[in-house]
Amino acid sequence: MMPVGTAGDSSYSVNNNGAAAKNSLDKDDFLKLLITELRYQDAMNPMNDREFMSQMAQMSSLEQMQNLNKTVEEGLLTIAQSRNNLEEGMFTVLEAMINQSYFNNFNQSMNLLGREVTYLSGDQEIEGTVTALKQVDGCYLAVVNGEEVALTQITLVK
Repeated sequence: MMPVGTAGDSSYSVNNNGAAAKNSLDKDDFLKLLITELRYQDAMNPMNDREFMSQMAQMSSLEQMQNLNKTVEEGLLTIAQSRNNLEEGMFTVLEAMINQSYFNNFNQSMNLLGREVTYLSGDQEIEGTVTALKQVDGCYLAVVNGEEVALTQITLVK
């Protein structure tokens, strides 16, 4: 037989062949309590209809709250998984954009080899032929007349 706590007692335990103790009532436990109450009620003073309907309404409310709780938990889990997937996707796209930018910069630099260019050095415009390319910190520099020139300094390509 199962021990039943008082109305203010929020915990109880059931031990059926080593089953773990629980700290909350679910709808099955509520039904067991209601059936036990009906079974052992005083035949001369039975539960009135209002009490029975009230307890059934409480059981229905309990079930609805449990279903709502489950739905909210599943929704939050889905949101968290979506956020993780979005972050992973953003990192993948960002990585692809960086790689694409690197290769575009490389291709533009390669097209300058052997070409005559004009670039700014201070306030002067200097002309010369690109004889080499040099990579410094991920950026390409054109070597013109023995001087390293950033691609952003080049104003004209012939």
